[in-house]
Amino acid sequence: MNNNNDFSNNSSDVSKSGDATQSNDSTTDKRSLAEKPDKFNESIFPLNIGSLVISDEVLGYGSHGTVVYKGTFQGRKVAVKRLLIDFYDIATKEVQLLQESDDHSNVIRYFARETTDKFMYIAIELCIASLQDIIEKQNIGLYSNIRTQIKPENLLYQIISGIQHLHSLKIVHRDIKPQNILIAAPKKNQKHPRVLISDFGLCKKLEDNQSSFNNTIHMGAGTVGWRAPESLLLANSNEVYDTNSLNSNNSSNNSSSYFRISSDQISIDDHPEPIRITKAIDIFSAGCVFFYVLTNGQHPFGDNYYREANIINNKYNLNNDFDINIEAKDLIEHMIQSDYRKRPSAKAIMSHPYFWSSQQRLNFLQEASDRFEIEQRDPPSPLLQLLETNANLVVSNDWYKVIDKALLNNLGKYRKYNGGSVRDLLRALRNKKHHYQDLPDYVKDALGPIPDGFLHYFTSRFPLLLLHIYYVIINNKELRNDSIFSSYLNPNPEI
Repeated sequence: MNNNNDFSNNSSDVSKSGDATQSNDSTTDKRSLAEKPDKFNESIFPLNIGSLVISDEVLGYGSHGTVVYKGTFQGRKVAVKRLLIDFYDIATKEVQLLQESDDHSNVIRYFARETTDKFMYIAIELCIASLQDIIEKQNIGLYSNIRTQIKPENLLYQIISGIQHLHSLKIVHRDIKPQNILIAAPKKNQKHPRVLISDFGLCKKLEDNQSSFNNTIHMGAGTVGWRAPESLLLANSNEVYDTNSLNSNNSSNNSSSYFRISSDQISIDDHPEPIRITKAIDIFSAGCVFFYVLTNGQHPFGDNYYREANIINNKYNLNNDFDINIEAKDLIEHMIQSDYRKRPSAKAIMSHPYFWSSQQRLNFLQEASDRFEIEQRDPPSPLLQLLETNANLVVSNDWYKVIDKALLNNLGKYRKYNGGSVRDLLRALRNKKHHYQDLPDYVKDALGPIPDGFLHYFTSRFPLLLLHIYYVIINNKELRNDSIFSSYLNPNPEI
């Protein structure tokens, strides 16, 4: 008996180059499907359906009877997503959004679709693992190898790069979670595995003049534990919640972040009501995913049972047993802000100092010092006053008492410094970097090599310094628009 089923009379949508053709009118397709006899057994494998060959190897399962199989498309290995024809309209929308968005290295690639009486089959790029696999199964050889090939900051940058691409096309994903982030082998001339945003079943395309959805569009969309508070509040609108939590920082939060500053780069809506569903729901979910990656599977809002209640009540904890640096905590805390209007855009996230190299961070501090040196000191200019806001926290009251005696003695030979001034701390850093080769060996030994050791000397003693300068600059229009800072406030191509 030949088990190789050949489906020749199916509805087909094939992209030979990866850029798919536009789908046909859905009403016509559904009518023609209904008229076809049910004569094929789609439970016998392998299946030959148009351009696809589908094996019996199951890669995973989704909602509403969705199954993902391993298969081939024109000889290329692919994943084939099989959806019930009852969900034809949803599947067609998913295909259309895949067609619009797959021209990006961090979005899953679409190849083709085939339709039969019972199912729609969507062929997409075959990946080697999900983010959930490499975090929760990292003791297994394959997943362990992937983890060693990609740095956390590179992994997170690729995630937000994919989300930024979708948002630039006015597509909101609405189901960002570890299972929907896939890992693919690196392309030629690439060092790292590729990280891909996948599963577009819940995506929503905004119209050109839209920035949010109305409250009739799948308010409960998303996955339990990864949904933003505004989605939960609207999905459970018949229940009573304290909506003031959307505009407050709950006292139970155990976070070390010093920064509660709204940036001009962060879109703020002056009208608090009604709650709106915007691109910011993806940012919230991504913030939870960032924390999940950096803590090997933990969630900022706690265990599964209490997670959604904690999200609604803005109760999170970014302190844990893992060594997450202050820049990562700051970024995540901004991403999971309960007030959706205060979350940064994907583009702003891509330029956050967390993603900067040691050399970029050191150059930034040096150029910031150069910029503030031209400001009037007595009386201090408005920009200098802004720089010195909360100086006691940034310099630990008196930075003279924090640095090594060897460096202190070397500094005192040349000029006077004010130990309570952020500007003077920046100047000391700049001067020692500029004259590093002329320093005595014992001072070089204390400071460490440039850039890593030198930067660590200052940031380990003054952990708020980098972020303080960063927020001073991005929250001030004059400084933000200064050409010397433009390269730092755009997405980072070095990751």
